[in-house]
Amino acid sequence: MAIGQAYGMSPLEIGEFVQRTLFVLGVVALVQTWWGHRLPIMEGPAALWWGVFLLFGSLAPAMGLEPRSILPALGLGIVFSGILFIVMSIFGWIAVIRRLFTPAVIGTYFILLVVQMSGPFLNGILGTASTSFDWKATSIAIATLILSLSLARSSKPFLRNYSVLISIVFGWSLFQIFGLQEPFGEVGQPLFTLPGMWSFGWPEWDGGIILTSVMVTLLLLSNMIASMEAVGQVVGKKDGGNEKRTGLIMGGSQLLSASFATVSFVPLSYTAGFIMTTRMKEKLPFLLGNVLLVVISFFPAVTGLFASIPVSVGYASIFLSFVNMLGMGIKEVGRGGLGERQMYVVGISIMIGTGCMFLPSSFFLLIPPFLSPLLSNGLVMGVASCLLLESLVRREETIAQKS
Repeated sequence: MAIGQAYGMSPLEIGEFVQRTLFVLGVVALVQTWWGHRLPIMEGPAALWWGVFLLFGSLAPAMGLEPRSILPALGLGIVFSGILFIVMSIFGWIAVIRRLFTPAVIGTYFILLVVQMSGPFLNGILGTASTSFDWKATSIAIATLILSLSLARSSKPFLRNYSVLISIVFGWSLFQIFGLQEPFGEVGQPLFTLPGMWSFGWPEWDGGIILTSVMVTLLLLSNMIASMEAVGQVVGKKDGGNEKRTGLIMGGSQLLSASFATVSFVPLSYTAGFIMTTRMKEKLPFLLGNVLLVVISFFPAVTGLFASIPVSVGYASIFLSFVNMLGMGIKEVGRGGLGERQMYVVGISIMIGTGCMFLPSSFFLLIPPFLSPLLSNGLVMGVASCLLLESLVRREETIAQKS
């Protein structure tokens, strides 16, 4: 919805955007689970591409362009990213990169992910995006949060496993009872429609966007590896999934995303926190859920129903999933040892990553557009710093041992 608003889409166009997103999301998750990493990892719109879309949409007026005229070039950028993923998978480069992800890097990734999402979570629960404070909506969100935390610690397996679903239904029902939500759906909306293709227009060349797509691909690769490692540990699969097959499918998913005119997808690492909260490690419920996503994407009225879940209720229901991920990050750092070297690497990386989250927006107007998605993402900068510091410290230790 944020992208739709940034590019001046009508409510109907935003609804079609959501429809295409759910369709591709469900298909990609099914293929990854059956043939790719074979882990119950949820797919979701990549935050990096989401940021790139919003960035270039905001820059278009300054360049004398309509925001929508940028969309075909962004489509080609996603296609180029998909081709890069396929090439890296075929030549086995992903396996080489995966070896760089030590416990310090993975732990830093999880800690920074929780830090980066803590702001949106708190703002979403409190409803600070609204122009006026609604104490009823905020009270319901807080009640939903308390219920979610209580159910997750329940001694009864049913309540514990379905804590997220029960919390969503509880909060959503209260929003309806107190009249805090507009009716979903549109008059005259068709019952059944197929997702449209090339709705953004035929891909067009733009050098700046192509360069940005190269950087985004490398960063998404680290996200993919971290997600596989996280969920692999939670479900008890130590190798974390096959990176070559995963990379091939991820490349294909980017091409599919470009064809269906939506933001490309990436395995979501916080699926690990969700699994820890619900304690459901089986693949069958996950597969059925994604089949359901594909099916409902053909029915606009049903899509609109699920899209109408209040944002504050959604944030409150999955709050504990991110709390669990913070614990995973601390455990990962400890697994690599808590010596001086480990604290040195992790401490600097977290400070750099957290610091980038507080850079003022005016700063990004002074740097090239292709650098903005990188420097504005504290998670990416922190992980990149950790990778660099790990390699430098290892090299110094090797030289010291030889001498």
